Amino acid sequence: MSKRSIPTAIPAYIARTQLGSLLRQVTEKRTRFLITRKGKPTAVLLSATDFDDILEELDPELQKSLKIAAKELRAGKGITLQQYLKERLAGRRVG
Repeated sequence: MSKRSIPTAIPAYIARTQLGSLLRQVTEKRTRFLITRKGKPTAVLLSATDFDDILEELDPELQKSLKIAAKELRAGKGITLQQYLKERLAGRRVG
């Protein structure tokens, strides 16, 4: 899913009674839920994949790597995916 989905606000008492259904939606449709208590945001229910993606995006090493890659791309050191695959496949072919 390329676009981040906006969480659907849901009261905690409904989340408690409908947890199975919410988990199915989170898993199958990557729906996100903002759990509220007394109308105030309290927690978020999202897929493990989305959670991993968020953690990865916050990783300082990944951020550093992305900055280096962007700098190299601006310097003309990048290649297209087609070029990479062509070179990669050519390297696999042995006599």
